[in-house]
Amino acid sequence: MSLTQFFKKLGSPLKNPRWSWGGVRDDGTVILRVWQDRKIKRGTTHYMQLSHLEKYGGGQDNLGYMERLSHIKLIEDGAKCYMVMCLAKDTEGSPREILSFNERNLFRGGRLEKIDSEWFIEVSASVAVDAAL
Repeated sequence: MSLTQFFKKLGSPLKNPRWSWGGVRDDGTVILRVWQDRKIKRGTTHYMQLSHLEKYGGGQDNLGYMERLSHIKLIEDGAKCYMVMCLAKDTEGSPREILSFNERNLFRGGRLEKIDSEWFIEVSASVAVDAAL
């Protein structure tokens, strides 16, 4: 199954399969792609990086990044969030290509935190895809 098909299955179709980094279900739940290598640990809590200001700056000329910032705002305003964990073919590549993604589990997002001027979200639980539908 492709990532585009997977997002449709989750009820959050991508606006554009080429540049979208996530989608929003009819119930307002935000579902985001995240990169496994962009996970950090602070104390006992794991966080996933959501923004990348170092690379995209203001992001106005990158539709995917602008969409990501709107997703972050939805989460900040109280939307529930799940993440699809993706592995990059080459973590130094730009743009990144997806080697694979976890089709069995989603990761529930918790608190949003700004760390060193980037947005991160707490990984609060692993949830079977069927339980998240």
